[in-house]
Amino acid sequence: MKHLTLKALFVSAFAVASLNVQAADDVYSQCLADAEHVIATAKKEGGPAARKIEQKTTVEQCFGELNKIEAKYGDKTKGVNPSSVMTPEDRAKWAALFDAIDAKKFTGTRYNMASYYR
Repeated sequence: MKHLTLKALFVSAFAVASLNVQAADDVYSQCLADAEHVIATAKKEGGPAARKIEQKTTVEQCFGELNKIEAKYGDKTKGVNPSSVMTPEDRAKWAALFDAIDAKKFTGTRYNMASYYR
C-alpha cells in the first residue's frame, strides 16, 4: 500500500508541474491571440471598434511573460539589449511578445497599419 501511495503522489506532482508549464504557455499564447484579434478587428471594422473588444489578458500579464523570458539570462542582460544574449528561439518569442504588447495598447506598426489602411 505504501508503494502505491508514493507512486500516486509522484504522478500527481508530475501532473501539477505539467499544468503549471501549460498555464505559462497559455498566458503567452493568449497575449499573442489578443493582439491578433485586435489587429484583425482594426483591419475589418476600424480602430474604434478594436478599442471596444474585450481582451483575455492585461498588458501587465504580458509584461510578466516578457520578464520571465529575460529572467532566464540573469545578469547577462544588464547594460545591454536582452535580445543580444538570447537564443534565437527566445529572441523570436520575446520580439513577438513586444509586438503583441504594442497591439494590445493600440500602438505599434501592425496596429496602426491595420486601423489606418482598412
